[in-house]
Amino acid sequence: MSIDGYSHCGISKYRPVEEVWAVMRSAGVSQAVLCQHLGEYDNSYLADVVTRDPQTFAAVCLIDPSSPTAVADLEYWHATGVFRGVRLYAGWLNEYAAVWTRAVELGLTLVIYASEGAAFAAPPVARFVSTHPEARVVMTHLGNPQLHDGRPAESDWLSLAEFAGVYVQLSGLSMFCEFPHTELDDLVRATVRAFGAQRVYWGSNFPVCGGAAEYQRDLQHVLGGAWGLTTDQVQAITSGTAKRLWFA
Repeated sequence: MSIDGYSHCGISKYRPVEEVWAVMRSAGVSQAVLCQHLGEYDNSYLADVVTRDPQTFAAVCLIDPSSPTAVADLEYWHATGVFRGVRLYAGWLNEYAAVWTRAVELGLTLVIYASEGAAFAAPPVARFVSTHPEARVVMTHLGNPQLHDGRPAESDWLSLAEFAGVYVQLSGLSMFCEFPHTELDDLVRATVRAFGAQRVYWGSNFPVCGGAAEYQRDLQHVLGGAWGLTTDQVQAITSGTAKRLWFA
């Protein structure tokens, strides 16, 4: 059974967890990581979902790092025993380093959204993990590649592979180009070569990237050995890496 390493659910935005679970079952997915959507700092709904079914779901919280109570808020959500990660913009690593240092001390995985692209995100991520070698960092959505003339504009961010704690999420590709995402083929292959399949994992980005049909299509694309993936690489990317990182 596969694991969805990145999905959304909610009651103020996106879909309730029952819809997420139905789509998972339709695609043969047994577990999912639920990531809080941007702008929502009340993580109660995700906490309730995981508390009710911790075998199926793991969760990533979001806090407002500009709040004077940011560290206390982070500690509060961590103390629930529910959240295994915290989501943040790449630029926040420079501005609010103390908050993320505390997150690492608590054992939380940093789930990075590189809104301006991986090339912009790579320097602050490299600086942070250089001084926090114990940190686990996930670059979501293949680092948010910026396409110019149909090709990714950056590849220097692949140097982050030298840091053992940095992972890459193979998710949200339809945000950048239409299925089957041929414009990203070279970048995906280079990412798997640089990081190894043990540090790459699939996520649906449901429902941002479509409904049940798109969910099944995107997963089957990986399961079918897209990008020349071997059987072992497919297993790692669709199950093994996420299992180790989020459900161990």
